[in-house]
Amino acid sequence: MWRRLLRLPPREPQLPVLLPEPLAGEVRELLAQDREVEAVRLTRRRTGLDLLLAVRAVQALGPGPSA
Repeated sequence: MWRRLLRLPPREPQLPVLLPEPLAGEVRELLAQDREVEAVRLTRRRTGLDLLLAVRAVQALGPGPSA
């Protein structure tokens, strides 16, 4: 609703980020060790993605640590 009040354009749907296999395997290993922060850092360093996209890419590969 507030987007209409501010006359902002509607958000475009986000496309998933697919990581290349060598990186995806390393990220899965880090996730298996409950090291999600390190997985996001590695993803950002290797791909140049911003923080939000890197987090989404890592989360798409598998569940993080259970709370």
